[in-house]
Amino acid sequence: MRLLYLYKWCTIGGVERVLINRAFVFKKYGIPIKMDIYFYYKGVINDFKKYIEKYNLNEYIDVVEKLDFKKYDYVVSIDTPEAFEEKDLKNLILEYHTSYEDHGSYLKEVPQEKVKLVLVPSDYFKEVLKKRRPDLGNRVLVLRNFVIEEAFDHFNYHLPEWSLKPIVWIGRTDYLKNPHFIVKALRKFRNVYGDKIFFCVVGSSVDEEDFISFIRKEGQIDRVVFYPNITFEKVGAFLRQMSQKEAILVSASKGESFGMAVAEAIYFGLPVLITDIPSHRDLVQNNKTYLYEINNTDEFISKLNNIIQNYDQCKEEILRLRENFTPKRFLDDWENFQRIIGQR
Repeated sequence: MRLLYLYKWCTIGGVERVLINRAFVFKKYGIPIKMDIYFYYKGVINDFKKYIEKYNLNEYIDVVEKLDFKKYDYVVSIDTPEAFEEKDLKNLILEYHTSYEDHGSYLKEVPQEKVKLVLVPSDYFKEVLKKRRPDLGNRVLVLRNFVIEEAFDHFNYHLPEWSLKPIVWIGRTDYLKNPHFIVKALRKFRNVYGDKIFFCVVGSSVDEEDFISFIRKEGQIDRVVFYPNITFEKVGAFLRQMSQKEAILVSASKGESFGMAVAEAIYFGLPVLITDIPSHRDLVQNNKTYLYEINNTDEFISKLNNIIQNYDQCKEEILRLRENFTPKRFLDDWENFQRIIGQR
């Protein structure tokens, strides 16, 4: 089967990670699937190509820079309205990952007759999509995300010996991801529980300078460490070594379709403290030890202190959740997808 994925721009973010992981699985199990990706607005395509070549994945995934729909069995749009304006496309598969309704508002304009199937990353998101577009409800399939060991190398970061515990953030630092809450909450944590922690930020955004100014305003600049964006293959090594430093990964996100950074942290043994939203509940099996109400500072710092005090026990619990992110569930979903698409 040959698939063409249409996506807005290459940022080497969550979407690219999902597709790369699928390529690793197809390669590992010898599944004859080829995924080509067309980016409308380019971005960091060359970095993405280098990753594909480094791991010898070209037989399963590649980037194309010209559209030729006749070459493909199916065309998939990943949250990209431009795909529905292509005159040569009568219908396509929609892969819908947009947790924020205003960002996913394009869904209202998508012509029903152009949608062959809709793929979503979770059962919860299946219900979300049915509410947003009831007329597409009988075309929705779940295709779950996963973490695969082969996607990571064993790079050594030579992390220093810190006297404080690292509280890790991985991802964008814009207002949608809500890192400003974490900065304020960690300031209150120090006031209540003492100077035990520092904030380790991995990632950036277009408004990074505003975020740094906010940290200065909160008087926390000496308790924040910025790491440059860590490439795909080095994330696993970074998390594994952070686990040895008794790190905790935090998220203040108000909406996620899955939460790949959280899943990867769990896979590599980091306890997490994340917002109590449906996708996060799924990741930790609704264990309230690791969930807090959005923007509830008192609950956040209390639960953070509990995880710090009981780190080894929490780490054991977290490692037991790894089984939820193995490729097996995806392979079952993929088999179902191939069966259904073959009937349409």
